[in-house]
Amino acid sequence: MSSGRLEFLARATVAREQAAAIGATLAGMDPWRTLGYQAETLARGLESTHPDLTRYLAMRDGEPQGLVVVRHPWLRGAYIELFAVLPPAQGQGVGRAALEFIESHYRRRTANLWLLVSGFNTGARCFYAKQGFHPVGVIADLVVAGQDEVLMRKVIRPAAGLP
Repeated sequence: MSSGRLEFLARATVAREQAAAIGATLAGMDPWRTLGYQAETLARGLESTHPDLTRYLAMRDGEPQGLVVVRHPWLRGAYIELFAVLPPAQGQGVGRAALEFIESHYRRRTANLWLLVSGFNTGARCFYAKQGFHPVGVIADLVVAGQDEVLMRKVIRPAAGLP
C-alpha cells in the first residue's frame, strides 16, 4: 500500500496518453471485458468533452488509482457513468474514498446519486449496496444483448421540491 495521500482531480477531459493507458487497463477488466469494450473506445470517451461530464482522477503519489466520470445534471441528481479502481489500488479503500468524495461534492447541488452496474458484476453490486445504493430497476439488453444492467440510487439529501 502506498503511503501518499489520495487526491481527486477534476478534469473536463483526460490527456490522450493517460486516457490510452487507462482505456487499455479498463478493457482488460470486468465489467468492460465481458461487455466487449475496446481500449480505443474507452480512451476516446475519456478524451472527449461534454459540458455535463466531469472526470475525477483518484491520484496517489502522481499515479492514477482510479477514475469516476459523473454526468450532472441527470434525473434530479448526478449519474456516475464510469467508476473504476485500477488493479494495483484495489482493496486499499480507493473505491470507498471515491464515492465519499463524489457524495460530498454533489450533496450541495443535488439530492441523488445514480449509477448502473452490470447484473453479473456481483462484487460491484455488493460494494455499492454497502455504500448505501439501492436497486431501482433492471434494464435488460441495454449494453449487450443477454446482459442486464441494474439501476441503483442513493439519496444524499432530501429533495428540495419543484421551484
